[in-house]
This record gives sequence, C-alpha cells and structure tokens, in this order.
Amino acid sequence: MRKTIAVYWPLALVVVLAAVACLHICGDAASRARQAPLAADQVTAELARAVSYGMIDDAVPPPARPLRAVTAMPVPEAS
Repeated sequence: MRKTIAVYWPLALVVVLAAVACLHICGDAASRARQAPLAADQVTAELARAVSYGMIDDAVPPPARPLRAVTAMPVPEAS
C-alpha cells in the first residue's frame, strides 16, 4: 500500500492542478461573456466622467490627420 501511494501521488497532484486551471479558465471566459456593449447614454456618461476626472483634456483638440482624397472611378461605357 505504501508503495502505491508513493507512485501515484504526483499523478494525483497533476490531476488536481489541471482541474483548478480548467475552472480558472472557464471562470475568466464566463466573466468576459457577461460584459455587454454599453448603451449610448452610458457611453456619453463615461466620456463625461473621464473629462471631469481630467483623463481627457477638452481644451486641446487631438491632432487631426488629413484624409486621403477619394478619386472617383471612371464609369466604363457600354459598347
């Protein structure tokens, strides 16, 4: 009996650690699945809160990059 326990205790330890890791991964996936996109009123409230905390400076606009000019494709004529 003593030899059997000495042989299989590492296997039991690995099985327990694998089960704990599986539960941890499943718990993380479940917490991500519960997070839904914010509604429009919540987004504006979060933006207002960020501005009031000073995370976003409303006095200095962000640098704007110019958009590339869009050229119209020529319409092929029917022959």
